[in-house]
Amino acid sequence: MSSTTIDLTGKTALVTGGTRGIGRAIVEDLACQGAAVAFTYVSSAEKAKELETELADFSQVKGFQSDITNIAHLDELATSVEREFGTIDILINNAGSFISKSFEDITESEFDKLFATNVKGPFFLMQRLLPLMADNGRIINLSSGSTRHHVPLTSLYAATKASLEQFTRLISKELAPRGITVNSILPGYTATDWVAYVPDEQKAWMASQAAFDRLGTAQDISQAVLFLASDLSGWITGQQIAVDGGL
Repeated sequence: MSSTTIDLTGKTALVTGGTRGIGRAIVEDLACQGAAVAFTYVSSAEKAKELETELADFSQVKGFQSDITNIAHLDELATSVEREFGTIDILINNAGSFISKSFEDITESEFDKLFATNVKGPFFLMQRLLPLMADNGRIINLSSGSTRHHVPLTSLYAATKASLEQFTRLISKELAPRGITVNSILPGYTATDWVAYVPDEQKAWMASQAAFDRLGTAQDISQAVLFLASDLSGWITGQQIAVDGGL
């Protein structure tokens, strides 16, 4: 749990992909700082219920089953969130798909899946939730350090995240009249679920790429999210912020 003293009391946040990894850390930290939190999940209903129970003493936290690649689901999600929470102050597009595969072996279905999850979903969720967003709200998109650094076998993944970053830059201009900031966070090598299956030798190499000679943690990323979600970040928008330990 976070020890940061950013006060988000009275704010409402929506986090996609909130039951594990970076998404779960973000949900936990937002709730501990006083925000009411809605989060999405695709199939892990048990983990969603566990998270709701874990945070019940801190704030109102509720999970919604939703596939962000399905526009009908996004419409249902917006309706449910409005009914349960009213307006939204903070939107965090965290849910995403990853693939590590050579360019020549990527299939059409893999291409479509990654662009649907990492680009289409966040784009249309921002669009659908805009009527519910409070003025001076915050939108934070989780991108990847792979858009800046050559990470082997991530050409497709990096392309989807680069698209998300471009949306971030341009949408920030459109939403500026309402005081809504739109930023991207670019995590470096972070000890999330997929890294658990990486051979130890490769983990050691990834850790060595950071100035601090370690992998990042989900909490390292969520701390940056807390700052961008707070009133302290009102003069920061349209930015791609690397949270990578000096990669």
